[in-house]
Amino acid sequence: MVRSRWRSFRREVIRSSFLPIFTYRTLLDLNEVLPDSSPEFRFFGTLEGVQEDNTIWLRSENIPLLADMTGQELFLLPSGGQEAEDDMVEEHPPFTGEEIPSIIPWSRVSTLSEGTKVYIAGPLRKVGGRYIFRAVPPQKLLVVFYEGSDRDLLRRVIWNSRHRNEYWNQFTPAALGLGALAEMFLTYYFLNTVHLRIPSILAIAATLVPILPLLPPGIFFFLLYRWLWGRARFLRAERDLLRLPLRYFTHSDLSKEVTLANGERYCCAVLSTIPWEVVKKRGRIRGTLLQKPLGSDSHTSLEEFYWFGIHREGDPYPEVSADPMVENVVLPGHPDLLATSCEKRAYKLELLSSIGFGLGFGINLFLALRILALMVR
Repeated sequence: MVRSRWRSFRREVIRSSFLPIFTYRTLLDLNEVLPDSSPEFRFFGTLEGVQEDNTIWLRSENIPLLADMTGQELFLLPSGGQEAEDDMVEEHPPFTGEEIPSIIPWSRVSTLSEGTKVYIAGPLRKVGGRYIFRAVPPQKLLVVFYEGSDRDLLRRVIWNSRHRNEYWNQFTPAALGLGALAEMFLTYYFLNTVHLRIPSILAIAATLVPILPLLPPGIFFFLLYRWLWGRARFLRAERDLLRLPLRYFTHSDLSKEVTLANGERYCCAVLSTIPWEVVKKRGRIRGTLLQKPLGSDSHTSLEEFYWFGIHREGDPYPEVSADPMVENVVLPGHPDLLATSCEKRAYKLELLSSIGFGLGFGINLFLALRILALMVR
């Protein structure tokens, strides 16, 4: 359930990247739209204020907008390490659990800082001479509060917004307490019944089940499980980033240019070598955990590099788009092949991590039953 929630959020952000950005030209075009229609837009801006009627004021380039937050949710993207503008190779930090966005219902929001950067997408209507983002049920507005560059927003959402497989979470203490209390009553009953020795042993073992993976010698397998699962999560995130530029190309056909919502032409240039100085000024190189690090001082045996960006007449290399969600990125191979490799390796690591967890738990359970058999007479 948790994993599907984050998958749905990532999918919704990607879907919103196809929507036109609200600009001054949009204001002119909306004057010709029927009053009852609600065309969808996206908007990069800052928070200007909050009204008592669940409405927030947004502004970008002196364009004021409203958003009706009744029944909506906020996604708070935590601040992360910002990459330098001259970094050519993307840095993918390891997951620590602190980078996962927070989801807060609007009814529980107490304070918001003026000037906070906001990304919002959804239906836009003209009400009383003002333009307002207002959800059309059952869909909700997409509202993300974030820090940093607009161009890093999509990448950070794809990288950070994913399920954390944790043995210990906010529900664990209550579950352990209630479970242990119930098992204590059962154990007391069985121990006071002469002919129920085996049920007594099983009841005590059941009480120890939640902490068995954390006891030696099984804890070594538990640590191995955590490490393997973390690597698998890392590879799944890289898989999604590698496939990100393909969202514009039907059936992953990179031979054709694609016209974007702003009229720009998105393309993929296949190169045998990387013009490092040009890449440094325009985009970044996106590698994977399965390949050697790439950089201007490295010598790779790769035959082809795939450079995604905007096609300009007379320029042999892809340019940077005016749309901050359209990436200018170089991949050391075909995105589909790289993503498939990451996906296969992630599945293998997940399987190995599950086996490791099962081994550690099984060993500790066997030892616990042996010890209890000697103690309970």
